[in-house]
Amino acid sequence: MPDQSQNSTQDPISAIEHQYRFVLPELYRRLYRDGMLDWFLDGGYPNRNWYADIFPRLRQKPPMLLFAQDFELYAPETVPDLLGEDWGSTYQFVPLGHTGGGDLYAFCPTLAANGETPITLSRHDENATIVLAPSLEAFIFREMLDRATSFDEYDLTGYANFEELRLDLQRAAQSIAPYLRPAWAAQLTEIYARPLGQETIVLPRRQYTVEMLLPSPEFEEILRREMPFEHLDTTFEHFPQ
Repeated sequence: MPDQSQNSTQDPISAIEHQYRFVLPELYRRLYRDGMLDWFLDGGYPNRNWYADIFPRLRQKPPMLLFAQDFELYAPETVPDLLGEDWGSTYQFVPLGHTGGGDLYAFCPTLAANGETPITLSRHDENATIVLAPSLEAFIFREMLDRATSFDEYDLTGYANFEELRLDLQRAAQSIAPYLRPAWAAQLTEIYARPLGQETIVLPRRQYTVEMLLPSPEFEEILRREMPFEHLDTTFEHFPQ
């Protein structure tokens, strides 16, 4: 049963661990200490002027996954109160972030192995959770790779051209580099410096072309090579029948 009696008097890390009875990875603690989990600075949340007042400051040293494809970080201060008793899954989830549509990114201690806790994505409108990475570090790497696989007009909103967006991505890679394996950080630097190319995506009933820095087959090959994990990209029901 959730216990929120001490949350208001604890620091966010201790409050999360107390609420979910889960020891957060050292990387999450380090990112928190270094301000890399703070998307809101001194403006608080919610902030109606976030884009005008806060975002320009964040761009100078982007926090974790600020420019990811479809990831919004939960402020650590909010995490203890996010999952109530009505969640009811037989799997344990500790919220990390969410998509724009309300799907949940979370640590999944139930699947922990070899001292690492996988990151999962639970759909809000279906009984399905996909395992995205064996650890927080691998999840960050995966999301930053995925950011390079497609760009559209929406991604360029607020930018004069793609090269302006590229500068933000490169600053993000530089900012997160101290928290990643050197080889992963170097790979992101190389990919974000590539010429912008095109890839045709072929589906059963249609095909379309996207601009990208990293072709989808190469993205998948990197995941298989760098994340040898038996549960990678597997899907399970978070509410077993």
